[in-house]
Amino acid sequence: MLLNAKSIIFVLAFTFHFAGCQKSVFQSLKKTEDLFVLEGLPHPLRENPSFKKEKNRNDVMQIEDHWFYDTKAKATGNTRDQLMNLLFDESGFSSNVIPKDCGFHPDYAIMWESDGVENYLMICYTCGEAELIREGKTKSYDLNFYKIDSFANLLAEFKANRPI
Repeated sequence: MLLNAKSIIFVLAFTFHFAGCQKSVFQSLKKTEDLFVLEGLPHPLRENPSFKKEKNRNDVMQIEDHWFYDTKAKATGNTRDQLMNLLFDESGFSSNVIPKDCGFHPDYAIMWESDGVENYLMICYTCGEAELIREGKTKSYDLNFYKIDSFANLLAEFKANRPI
């Protein structure tokens, strides 16, 4: 009986710990109405010639170690609502990141502001990872395989600068 009680307590503690972490990840989204999308430059290794050319443009910016075109396109209407639904869907993200060797490169970043702080969720389609950057701190997540296409389809609407 004692063993069963300990098992139940362990499972509950484990569940609450990880559920709490997962829920708190995007809490700052509740404090904003506006989402912006930034388009990433070509991959610095696999698309090196394009990356070098694009990096020399006047309309690019660096966030942490990643390069983006500096246009922050506002997500509106149904697109914004669908992005919010994806971001609040806890099943879409896992904090148990499996290391990959693709060299994380964000195809897009979703940006929002809350409490005067800019938050960036950077999404890499190649490795299926996302990085949340807030106040200089980075937290990595694996994207649910079944959610990657949803992000890709929505964010494709914001492709404006990146060469084919």
